[in-house]
Amino acid sequence: MMFNSVKKEILKEIKEKGDISFRRYMDLCLYHPKYGYYTRIKKLGREGDFFTSAHLGSILGKVIARVALEYFDNGTPHIVELGAGEGLLAKDVLDFFARENMEIYSKTTFHIVERNESIYREIDRNLKEHSLKFVLYKDLEDLPEIEKAFVFSNEFFDAFPVHIVSKKKGMLVELFVSYKDGTYVKRYKIPSKEVLKEIEELNIEVCENCEFEINSDIEKIYKLLSGRFTSFKMVTIDYGYGQEELYNPDRNRGTLMGYYKHRAYENVFQYEGEMDITSHVNFDALIHYGKKFGVESVYFKNQRQFLLDNGLFEVLKEGEELSLKDSFQLKTLLLPDSMGDVFKVLVQQK
Repeated sequence: MMFNSVKKEILKEIKEKGDISFRRYMDLCLYHPKYGYYTRIKKLGREGDFFTSAHLGSILGKVIARVALEYFDNGTPHIVELGAGEGLLAKDVLDFFARENMEIYSKTTFHIVERNESIYREIDRNLKEHSLKFVLYKDLEDLPEIEKAFVFSNEFFDAFPVHIVSKKKGMLVELFVSYKDGTYVKRYKIPSKEVLKEIEELNIEVCENCEFEINSDIEKIYKLLSGRFTSFKMVTIDYGYGQEELYNPDRNRGTLMGYYKHRAYENVFQYEGEMDITSHVNFDALIHYGKKFGVESVYFKNQRQFLLDNGLFEVLKEGEELSLKDSFQLKTLLLPDSMGDVFKVLVQQK
């Protein structure tokens, strides 16, 4: 039987170390240094396996830029994008700065954090007109210390490897992965320390026979950002819920999904390293860990309302004809039950 490269690595680790946590399985699938999905994928958008709001047009980027421009009414602007992909939002933001305030633009440094080095060429291509304005970093730890920063992300937290927890006969358990007779086997074991810590700190209620995802990496993100930046404003755009809705017994199968060639799959134990795997974000965790490090939440609404509240119609200049692409994006972001409703926007500030 032929196995792809990631599956070989997974089976090798299971053979050497025994059962692995689902978080480790997901981490290998997405971020294996050589074969992981996010470390080798070269094309996003409609030609790839997924696309974001930024692939639909420039409107979202313009509104984000307007919020950033208001934040930097004076001083030297430092903008940081977490998980920038191909740099499409970065381009929209820098285009807006250059058009609306050349003085601010001339002083701006755009810090791009993107761990997928295979798309750096796409970033360079998309930002060729702003080649002197941006700096690329592979890891958050590489960011410099900055006095004042504007930080934003679009679909960043949803791609973090997650633990899966459940409750069996009243006992809290974590999902581990084994392999037997040519197939993956789910095993439920005593939860790791990271899981127990998250459940206690966030006061998460786990129902009997359900499966919920827990992201144990959020705290270190806020600790790092608050340590790097003296003051900052942070805009997080992603799909997810507050904790009460996310961990509701009615959603007892969790939110984990796989995406392969624009098709959605509930079974993520296939197409290892070739499938994008995501889960909904627990926004209460972002709020909690932000507050823990002095970052206060000042706004939390859906993306459509965020656009309307932050100058959507001001950036759509009177008399300026929308491109077909922007017209489609506007419809996608504003119509009920569209991306504008599904995605949430959290604004925090230190």
